[in-house]
Amino acid sequence: MLNYVTSSNTACSMLESGISVVLQRGPSDDSIMYSGYFGVFNIPVMTVSASSSQLRRKTSSVVTMVPSDKYQAAAIIDLLRYYKWSEVSILSSNDDYGINAIVDLQTRFLADGNFEVKNILIFDTYNDTPDVGDQLDTLWNSLDRVIIYFGSSKYISSILKQAKSVGLLEQEFVWVVSDSVAANVGTLAFNGSYMGYYEGLIGIRPQISRSTMYDDFKEEYVKSVPHSEDHLTDYNLLTYDGLMFIDKALSGLTLADQELVCDAHKSQWGSGDDVLNALTSTEYDGITGSIGFTGEGEVEDVSYDIVNFVGGTFVPVGSWHLKTGLEMTSSVQFLGNKTTQPEGIANELNGMHLRLGIIPEMPFISEPSLGCTDIKDPSCYTGVNVEIVSMMSQDLNFTYNFITPDDMKFGGKNTTTGEWNGLIRDLLDNRTDMIVVALSNNAVRKADIDFSLSMMDGGLGALVKSDSEGRDMFFFLRPFHSTVWIAVILGCALVTFMTYILSKLSPYGVNGALLYAQNTCKCEECCQGGKESDCRIERLEDKNNGLDIRESLWLISAGLVGQTGETLPKSPAGRIMISTWWFFILLIITMYTANMTAFLTLSYSISDLNHPLELLNQDKYQWGVVDSRNPELLLASNQNADYNRIADEAVKVGSYGEGLERMRAGGFVFIDEIPGINYATKGECDIVQIGETFQPFELAFGLRKNSPFKNLVDTFMLGIREQGVISELYEKYENQKASKTCNAGNSLTMYFSSLAGVFWIIPMGMAAALICLFAEYVFVAIKDARTNKVGLDVALGERLTKHCRNSRGLTRQKRVTFVENHITKDITPSPDQTSSSESQDDKDSNLRLSIRESLASFKEE
Repeated sequence: MLNYVTSSNTACSMLESGISVVLQRGPSDDSIMYSGYFGVFNIPVMTVSASSSQLRRKTSSVVTMVPSDKYQAAAIIDLLRYYKWSEVSILSSNDDYGINAIVDLQTRFLADGNFEVKNILIFDTYNDTPDVGDQLDTLWNSLDRVIIYFGSSKYISSILKQAKSVGLLEQEFVWVVSDSVAANVGTLAFNGSYMGYYEGLIGIRPQISRSTMYDDFKEEYVKSVPHSEDHLTDYNLLTYDGLMFIDKALSGLTLADQELVCDAHKSQWGSGDDVLNALTSTEYDGITGSIGFTGEGEVEDVSYDIVNFVGGTFVPVGSWHLKTGLEMTSSVQFLGNKTTQPEGIANELNGMHLRLGIIPEMPFISEPSLGCTDIKDPSCYTGVNVEIVSMMSQDLNFTYNFITPDDMKFGGKNTTTGEWNGLIRDLLDNRTDMIVVALSNNAVRKADIDFSLSMMDGGLGALVKSDSEGRDMFFFLRPFHSTVWIAVILGCALVTFMTYILSKLSPYGVNGALLYAQNTCKCEECCQGGKESDCRIERLEDKNNGLDIRESLWLISAGLVGQTGETLPKSPAGRIMISTWWFFILLIITMYTANMTAFLTLSYSISDLNHPLELLNQDKYQWGVVDSRNPELLLASNQNADYNRIADEAVKVGSYGEGLERMRAGGFVFIDEIPGINYATKGECDIVQIGETFQPFELAFGLRKNSPFKNLVDTFMLGIREQGVISELYEKYENQKASKTCNAGNSLTMYFSSLAGVFWIIPMGMAAALICLFAEYVFVAIKDARTNKVGLDVALGERLTKHCRNSRGLTRQKRVTFVENHITKDITPSPDQTSSSESQDDKDSNLRLSIRESLASFKEE
């Protein structure tokens, strides 16, 4: 049996001694080396504890008594999934065991796709106490909480001691150790005892059971070797079973003599294949249970124990089988004697100190206060982002200071060298840990840095100083949009027609009453023995100066300016209609007056440009952007070639302040980010925006790629944005800036959509008038029914029928009555003729009677 070989000379001497199989117990590195060496000569090697999946890299003449690490990797991933730990880091030794384990784990992680491996850290193994300070610092600073150790057991005590000193064994952390440690608990002992901070470690080890033969074997062994109970470890027992297995496999097997020599590398033992076949086809029931192998030499029973370090030893708390997967059978005690499952992700920054990059630009970050002696001191600044960072530091538990870039630029990329400047350069050079200005997100920046969740939305705006203030000649129409004026005119026409119709149809209107009188009154009765004024027809005709279509139009039109016409409706329905119209006009005039007052008292600025692209076709204005700032990058990368031209032909100003000053001087269009530029020009009524905001983007904090605290920052930003904190802060600082109220021209114009409710008054009034008209007909029908001794339905039908049948003859009847009255009046004797003879009176009477009969005949026609 080969326990540990330190030189090839020893292996060579064993080869030349005539061995036919090697049982090797030791690290995977040794197993790989010697399986490769003996495999050249076709000598099979059976390994007791080696688990590297690369054992067969150089030869297939290997039989492994424990499962391959590729299965251990699968068991670890199932354990992580069980506890929902999706972010992990791997700490590994730089030997074959550690490197190959990383490959197995990464392969499984990639295949699963639900895990994030935040760090893969490898330490050197030059001595038994490796210095892993740098690796542990990385784990601490990257906020990892779940750490997988895949390295030799002889380094674990030193590594855990160093981890304890930097706080990586506190209760929120999780350490999962591989089989090299979990199956060799003795390697954790220090002078026979175990450190208290080991309590809560989780491990995975091959499941090595005890058969019914174990008790008898233990009794015999202890008798033979007193005080040797601790000798009966898993791997010692497995080694014993390995020897017994080989003895059974080779018994009865006829083998050729093995006469190989070390320098004859091309010679192979002819019976090596027979030995390998015997090993892979033999089954044996030993102290550790049934042992058998696949045709490839892997152990058939692929299973692991999930163990928990409690009370100075590893205690099984679950198991994993290739066919059935993970099964947890007991509760787990975690680090710090904690029984509550850790979340596996950091919820704070552990008191870290962060260097935050800033550039003063209100309302986000102010200039340093006058009494400030250290510009890195956060107390020297105010602003939206300053307050956000202050809240974040309390929530995530970190301290910080501010750092400004030497060139005071946000960050632009040189298209020739590919180098960044400004805040982004400082971030990439590790001079800062995070950029906390309102940094605009674009594709060029996104390629090299990460962004937090958006704090607010932004866009580009082109602002210019207006060179003209005034009102056009039709300024009096501006209080209302054209759609409102059209609606008022249409309403006027509709109400005019409705008023005319109501006057014609209503029985209480002049026209309606006259029509009814002409169909019911007998003129002969009016003239015989009565007075002319007693005739209802003639009386109505005398007072009917009418509400025809012209009078109705005049009445409604006069209402537009608060006046009334000469003739008003007589019927209740008509009066409801006209009252509704007057109420509507009252509201319209009130709104018009208020809006016109605003136009007359507030100045408004105008620009002769309506869109930023119009800059390309004029020579009146220059335009510019700040060099190495987001607007320049966005314009230059836009798919629209016209925007590219704007970027190419723009004046590159050195700073944001310089751009504002040139714009305020006039004749210069400054293109920059909104909302920042709107805040800077608030209250400057002669500064107007050209067109709408264009090229929208998000404003956020900037972080390095794979920043360990990005998720924490994102969660914090999402929370305060949902709570409306950012909006409140922005309004707070915006309101603190003293400014006068400005009107930007059309912003006061009222549109039809905002006045639609007022226009609903007209149809509601029309509906009320029609209802009233119907009520009038019902009322007069009731009176007719009582007078004529008929039913209500008959009276109502007769009135409606006569009205409809004779409505067209109204004008003709009026003409006949007019002629009759005038003819009769002309032949009636005057006071001077009263002394005429009686015979003359008779003649006149006969003449009048003849005329009346003729007129009556004419009317009947």
